[in-house]
Amino acid sequence: MATLISHFYNEEYLLPWWLAHHVPLFDHGILINRRSTDKSVEWIRKLAPHWEIRDSKVPDFHAVDVDNEVMDLEKTVQGWKMVLNTTEFLVGRYGKQLFPIMDRLGGQMYGIRTITMVDPDGYYNDPVYALPLVKQRYHGVFPSASNLYANRFIHKHKSGHYTAGRHWTTRAHEVLLQPTFIFKFSYSPWTNPMRARKLQIGPTIPESALRRNMGSHHPMNAKELELQYLSYAAVTGDLRLHPEYKQIRIR
Repeated sequence: MATLISHFYNEEYLLPWWLAHHVPLFDHGILINRRSTDKSVEWIRKLAPHWEIRDSKVPDFHAVDVDNEVMDLEKTVQGWKMVLNTTEFLVGRYGKQLFPIMDRLGGQMYGIRTITMVDPDGYYNDPVYALPLVKQRYHGVFPSASNLYANRFIHKHKSGHYTAGRHWTTRAHEVLLQPTFIFKFSYSPWTNPMRARKLQIGPTIPESALRRNMGSHHPMNAKELELQYLSYAAVTGDLRLHPEYKQIRIR
Protein backbone atom coordinates (compact mmCIF):
# COMPACT_ATOMS: atom_id res chain seq x y z
CA MET A 1 0.00 0.00 0.00
CA ALA A 2 1.40 3.41 -1.01
CA THR A 3 -0.42 6.62 -0.09
CA LEU A 4 0.19 10.14 -1.39
CA ILE A 5 -0.91 13.11 0.74
CA SER A 6 -1.06 16.72 -0.44
CA HIS A 7 -2.60 20.07 0.43
CA PHE A 8 -4.05 22.10 -2.41
CA TYR A 9 -5.22 25.68 -2.80
CA ASN A 10 -6.44 26.84 -6.23
CA GLU A 11 -4.23 24.41 -8.14
CA GLU A 12 -6.38 23.93 -11.23
CA TYR A 13 -3.44 24.77 -13.52
CA LEU A 14 -1.02 22.06 -12.34
CA LEU A 15 -3.46 19.45 -11.01
CA PRO A 16 -4.35 17.84 -14.39
CA TRP A 17 -0.68 16.97 -14.96
CA TRP A 18 0.02 16.18 -11.31
CA LEU A 19 -2.91 13.80 -10.95
CA ALA A 20 -2.34 12.05 -14.28
CA HIS A 21 1.26 11.49 -13.20
CA HIS A 22 0.69 10.24 -9.64
CA VAL A 23 -2.55 8.27 -9.76
CA PRO A 24 -0.83 5.34 -11.56
CA LEU A 25 2.01 5.36 -9.00
CA PHE A 26 0.08 5.35 -5.72
CA ASP A 27 -2.64 3.02 -4.44
CA HIS A 28 -4.34 5.77 -2.48
CA GLY A 29 -4.41 9.53 -2.19
CA ILE A 30 -5.60 11.99 0.45
CA LEU A 31 -5.91 15.53 -0.88
CA ILE A 32 -6.55 18.33 1.60
CA ASN A 33 -8.49 21.31 0.31
CA ARG A 34 -7.41 24.68 1.74
CA ARG A 35 -10.59 26.51 0.69
CA SER A 36 -10.00 26.46 -3.06
CA THR A 37 -12.34 28.60 -5.12
CA ASP A 38 -11.31 27.39 -8.58
CA LYS A 39 -11.85 24.04 -10.36
CA SER A 40 -9.34 22.05 -8.31
CA VAL A 41 -11.97 19.80 -6.72
CA GLU A 42 -13.57 19.16 -10.12
CA TRP A 43 -10.24 18.01 -11.56
CA ILE A 44 -9.66 15.64 -8.64
CA ARG A 45 -13.12 14.11 -8.94
CA LYS A 46 -12.56 13.65 -12.67
CA LEU A 47 -9.01 12.28 -12.68
CA ALA A 48 -8.83 10.62 -9.24
CA PRO A 49 -12.41 9.73 -8.29
CA HIS A 50 -11.22 6.98 -5.91
CA TRP A 51 -8.98 9.35 -3.92
CA GLU A 52 -10.15 11.19 -0.81
CA ILE A 53 -10.77 14.91 -0.63
CA ARG A 54 -10.79 16.40 2.86
CA ASP A 55 -11.28 19.96 4.01
CA SER A 56 -8.28 21.42 5.77
CA LYS A 57 -8.56 22.39 9.42
CA VAL A 58 -5.83 24.99 8.85
CA PRO A 59 -7.34 28.25 7.55
CA ASP A 60 -4.01 29.89 6.66
CA PHE A 61 -0.74 28.69 5.19
CA HIS A 62 1.14 28.27 8.46
CA ALA A 63 3.97 25.78 7.80
CA VAL A 64 3.92 24.15 11.25
CA ASP A 65 0.14 23.76 11.36
CA VAL A 66 0.01 22.48 7.78
CA ASP A 67 2.73 19.91 8.49
CA ASN A 68 1.05 18.78 11.69
CA GLU A 69 -2.14 18.23 9.72
CA VAL A 70 -0.44 15.96 7.18
CA MET A 71 1.43 14.07 9.91
CA ASP A 72 -1.86 13.42 11.70
CA LEU A 73 -3.23 12.00 8.45
CA GLU A 74 -0.14 9.85 7.98
CA LYS A 75 -0.97 8.14 11.27
CA THR A 76 -4.26 6.90 9.80
CA VAL A 77 -2.74 4.89 6.92
CA GLN A 78 -0.40 1.92 6.64
CA GLY A 79 2.45 1.16 4.27
CA TRP A 80 4.53 3.63 2.31
CA LYS A 81 3.57 7.29 2.71
CA MET A 82 4.65 10.43 0.90
CA VAL A 83 3.67 14.09 1.17
CA LEU A 84 4.14 16.27 -1.91
CA ASN A 85 3.13 19.74 -3.04
CA THR A 86 1.36 20.15 -6.38
CA THR A 87 4.60 21.47 -7.88
CA GLU A 88 6.41 18.25 -6.97
CA PHE A 89 6.42 15.16 -9.20
CA LEU A 90 7.94 11.84 -8.14
CA VAL A 91 9.84 10.67 -11.22
CA GLY A 92 11.91 7.52 -11.50
CA ARG A 93 13.02 4.70 -13.71
CA TYR A 94 10.94 2.03 -12.02
CA GLY A 95 7.49 3.61 -11.72
CA LYS A 96 5.30 1.82 -9.21
CA GLN A 97 7.93 -0.89 -8.81
CA LEU A 98 9.88 1.58 -6.70
CA PHE A 99 7.91 0.50 -3.62
CA PRO A 100 8.81 -3.23 -3.74
CA ILE A 101 12.40 -2.19 -4.46
CA MET A 102 12.43 -0.16 -1.24
CA ASP A 103 10.86 -3.12 0.58
CA ARG A 104 13.76 -5.30 -0.56
CA LEU A 105 16.29 -2.66 0.48
CA GLY A 106 14.87 -2.99 3.99
CA GLY A 107 14.78 0.65 5.09
CA GLN A 108 11.85 2.40 6.75
CA MET A 109 12.50 5.89 5.37
CA TYR A 110 14.21 7.24 2.28
CA GLY A 111 15.00 10.75 1.16
CA ILE A 112 14.46 11.69 -2.47
CA ARG A 113 16.72 14.26 -4.13
CA THR A 114 15.11 17.22 -5.85
CA ILE A 115 15.68 18.69 -9.30
CA THR A 116 14.49 22.30 -9.40
CA MET A 117 12.77 22.76 -12.75
CA VAL A 118 13.43 26.17 -14.32
CA ASP A 119 12.58 27.25 -17.88
CA PRO A 120 15.25 29.15 -19.81
CA ASP A 121 13.95 32.60 -20.66
CA GLY A 122 11.92 32.40 -23.86
CA TYR A 123 12.88 28.80 -24.68
CA TYR A 124 9.55 26.91 -24.44
CA ASN A 125 6.03 27.24 -25.76
CA ASP A 126 3.14 26.77 -23.35
CA PRO A 127 2.70 23.11 -22.37
CA VAL A 128 -0.41 21.10 -23.26
CA TYR A 129 -2.48 18.76 -21.10
CA ALA A 130 -2.40 16.03 -23.73
CA LEU A 131 1.22 15.18 -22.79
CA PRO A 132 2.87 14.56 -19.39
CA LEU A 133 4.45 17.73 -18.06
CA VAL A 134 7.67 15.81 -17.26
CA LYS A 135 8.04 15.09 -20.99
CA GLN A 136 7.50 18.70 -22.02
CA ARG A 137 10.08 20.30 -19.72
CA TYR A 138 13.72 19.25 -19.36
CA HIS A 139 15.62 22.23 -17.97
CA GLY A 140 16.49 22.67 -14.34
CA VAL A 141 19.11 22.73 -11.62
CA PHE A 142 20.42 19.25 -10.79
CA PRO A 143 21.47 18.50 -7.19
CA SER A 144 25.22 18.51 -6.71
CA ALA A 145 26.88 15.08 -6.61
CA SER A 146 28.55 16.09 -3.34
CA ASN A 147 25.27 17.20 -1.78
CA LEU A 148 23.01 14.31 -0.79
CA TYR A 149 20.47 16.56 0.88
CA ALA A 150 17.01 15.07 0.35
CA ASN A 151 14.11 17.43 -0.09
CA ARG A 152 11.20 14.97 0.26
CA PHE A 153 10.71 11.64 1.99
CA ILE A 154 9.01 8.28 1.55
CA HIS A 155 8.55 6.26 4.72
CA LYS A 156 6.68 3.48 6.55
CA HIS A 157 6.71 5.09 10.00
CA LYS A 158 3.60 6.20 11.85
CA SER A 159 4.46 9.76 10.79
CA GLY A 160 7.35 11.51 9.11
CA HIS A 161 8.42 13.66 12.11
CA TYR A 162 9.18 16.49 9.68
CA THR A 163 10.67 19.80 10.62
CA ALA A 164 8.86 22.94 9.34
CA GLY A 165 8.44 22.79 5.59
CA ARG A 166 9.02 19.00 5.46
CA HIS A 167 12.47 19.51 3.95
CA TRP A 168 14.02 17.58 6.82
CA THR A 169 13.05 14.98 9.41
CA THR A 170 14.26 13.99 12.85
CA ARG A 171 13.95 10.32 11.89
CA ALA A 172 16.90 8.26 10.72
CA HIS A 173 16.86 7.84 6.95
CA GLU A 174 19.09 7.35 3.95
CA VAL A 175 19.08 9.08 0.61
CA LEU A 176 17.71 6.84 -2.13
CA LEU A 177 20.36 6.62 -4.82
CA GLN A 178 18.20 4.73 -7.28
CA PRO A 179 17.42 6.78 -10.45
CA THR A 180 14.51 8.51 -8.71
CA PHE A 181 13.99 12.23 -8.14
CA ILE A 182 11.46 14.88 -7.25
CA PHE A 183 10.94 17.21 -10.20
CA LYS A 184 9.97 20.43 -8.45
CA PHE A 185 8.32 22.77 -10.94
CA SER A 186 9.36 25.96 -9.19
CA TYR A 187 9.86 28.15 -12.26
CA SER A 188 8.49 25.88 -14.93
CA PRO A 189 6.32 26.07 -16.90
CA TRP A 190 6.95 29.81 -16.70
CA THR A 191 3.54 30.91 -17.93
CA ASN A 192 1.02 33.50 -16.75
CA PRO A 193 -1.08 30.89 -14.89
CA MET A 194 2.07 29.71 -13.10
CA ARG A 195 2.99 33.28 -12.13
CA ALA A 196 -0.53 33.80 -10.76
CA ARG A 197 -0.27 30.55 -8.81
CA LYS A 198 2.92 31.69 -7.09
CA LEU A 199 1.63 35.19 -6.34
CA GLN A 200 -1.50 33.86 -4.60
CA ILE A 201 0.48 32.11 -1.85
CA GLY A 202 1.88 35.13 0.00
CA PRO A 203 -1.45 36.63 1.12
CA THR A 204 -2.45 33.32 2.75
CA ILE A 205 0.54 33.27 5.14
CA PRO A 206 -0.39 34.56 8.61
CA GLU A 207 1.65 37.28 10.29
CA SER A 208 2.51 34.89 13.12
CA ALA A 209 4.35 32.63 10.65
CA LEU A 210 6.16 35.51 8.95
CA ARG A 211 7.42 36.73 12.33
CA ARG A 212 9.05 33.32 12.75
CA ASN A 213 10.55 33.55 9.23
CA MET A 214 8.33 30.74 7.93
CA GLY A 215 7.16 31.24 4.37
CA SER A 216 8.82 34.64 4.17
CA HIS A 217 10.08 33.80 0.65
CA HIS A 218 6.52 33.73 -0.71
CA PRO A 219 5.20 37.29 -0.32
CA MET A 220 6.30 39.36 -3.34
CA ASN A 221 4.90 41.40 -6.17
CA ALA A 222 4.96 40.53 -9.88
CA LYS A 223 8.16 42.48 -10.57
CA GLU A 224 10.00 40.83 -7.68
CA LEU A 225 8.81 37.41 -8.83
CA GLU A 226 10.08 37.97 -12.36
CA LEU A 227 13.48 39.07 -11.10
CA GLN A 228 13.64 35.97 -8.92
CA TYR A 229 12.79 33.78 -11.90
CA LEU A 230 15.47 35.43 -14.06
CA SER A 231 18.11 34.74 -11.41
CA TYR A 232 17.29 31.02 -11.60
CA ALA A 233 16.95 31.05 -15.39
CA ALA A 234 20.55 32.27 -15.58
CA VAL A 235 21.80 29.01 -14.02
CA THR A 236 19.34 26.44 -15.40
CA GLY A 237 20.66 23.71 -17.68
CA ASP A 238 19.56 21.00 -20.10
CA LEU A 239 18.92 17.99 -17.88
CA ARG A 240 19.17 15.60 -20.83
CA LEU A 241 22.95 16.04 -20.68
CA HIS A 242 23.15 14.71 -17.12
CA PRO A 243 24.02 10.98 -16.72
CA GLU A 244 21.56 10.36 -13.86
CA TYR A 245 18.73 12.07 -15.71
CA LYS A 246 19.39 9.76 -18.66
CA GLN A 247 18.91 6.75 -16.37
CA ILE A 248 15.35 7.79 -15.50
CA ARG A 249 14.14 6.97 -19.02
CA ILE A 250 11.21 9.35 -19.11
CA ARG A 251 8.46 7.95 -21.33
